[in-house]
Amino acid sequence: MNARNWLNYFLKAFNKLEYKESSDKELTEFIGKVLDIVGKDLNCTVIRKRTSSNKDNPSGEYLNIDAFFFDNIEYNLPTGIEYYDDPFVLPLVAVEMENDPKINKIAYCLWKLLCIRATIRVLVCYQENKDDVKFLSKNLEKIIWEKGLLKGEHGDLYIIIGNEQKTESTWEDYFSIFEWRNDRLEKIEDLY
Repeated sequence: MNARNWLNYFLKAFNKLEYKESSDKELTEFIGKVLDIVGKDLNCTVIRKRTSSNKDNPSGEYLNIDAFFFDNIEYNLPTGIEYYDDPFVLPLVAVEMENDPKINKIAYCLWKLLCIRATIRVLVCYQENKDDVKFLSKNLEKIIWEKGLLKGEHGDLYIIIGNEQKTESTWEDYFSIFEWRNDRLEKIEDLY
């Protein structure tokens, strides 16, 4: 799966649902709905913690990660192991969402995400203002680099940081999206 393709589907779904200012819980539920749309559009099963009790939807967390995307073709293959409902396949995408703006909590979520073997890893988090977004991105970059968390070909990493001062705006204003390229986090401009 192409990482930019996944990101474009994410942003398209975000715009389709038209996010409005809300609480942390409502925002998490909104992002969950966005992830479900992306999964459907990309023919993936999305396993994530859900607030609803709909038994027709797979729900829950694997490995304490908020969401995994599995290719439906691989995911639906019978494994011959009768006592397991899910086959043992690697995820295409792993997504972690963090509502706590503290850098230590976000850094932990990033580390946890980078421990997962997936083609694409995405961290979604929030900061109070533009300066905090910049400060956080620089500190996460430093942590990745100094701790050697991404070496060689380990898949793609996106860090999507919402700016709480821009809640009544489009995704272009609300989100700053960073991509790990070689040895640094680069802000992505002009996506759509």
